[in-house]
Amino acid sequence: MKNDENSLRVLVRDYGLKLQATGLVQGTWGNLSVRLDEDTMLVTPSGLAYDRIRPEDIVKVDIRTLAYEGNLKPTSEKTLHAGIYRIRDDAGAVIHTHSTYCSIFAASLMPLPVEDEELRAELGDVLAVSEHALAGTDELTENTLRALGAGAGCLMAHHGMICVGRNMAEAFDRCQAAEEAAKRYIDSRWDIE
Repeated sequence: MKNDENSLRVLVRDYGLKLQATGLVQGTWGNLSVRLDEDTMLVTPSGLAYDRIRPEDIVKVDIRTLAYEGNLKPTSEKTLHAGIYRIRDDAGAVIHTHSTYCSIFAASLMPLPVEDEELRAELGDVLAVSEHALAGTDELTENTLRALGAGAGCLMAHHGMICVGRNMAEAFDRCQAAEEAAKRYIDSRWDIE
């Protein structure tokens, strides 16, 4: 059954605003997508601030060909989002952020041990870190898919993090959980104020 496209466009816009409000993204960095059906996804447009995105600005993209509809270009990470939907039947939404604490782990190429039991239930024991590749490239997609595997999310070397969920709420919750796990790990080892 096909999801209601208009409702999903509003959902993507609203969660973009939530990412911004919670500090998981800054400026136009990061991107979101939701699976519309077996063949298509809706993704945030490239270079447009979250507080300026209207539901009609969300870009419909073919998961296999990456062809898109409309005048706005989709995020440069459309290949990564599409790759996840192609290999993960359980993926209903994908969020990529440049959140502060996860970016520290991504920049240091350090996998994130998830030490809190509650967060581990959401994320698993460790968020792997991918090998480095340039943003928007096929190599970035391949490296990220390898690090992600069947997990809830992973760190992208020198680039941020990505989380997958059955729906947008679950993907968002996992982003928040990953950022909290990274913050707790750092706070437990260094006195940062």
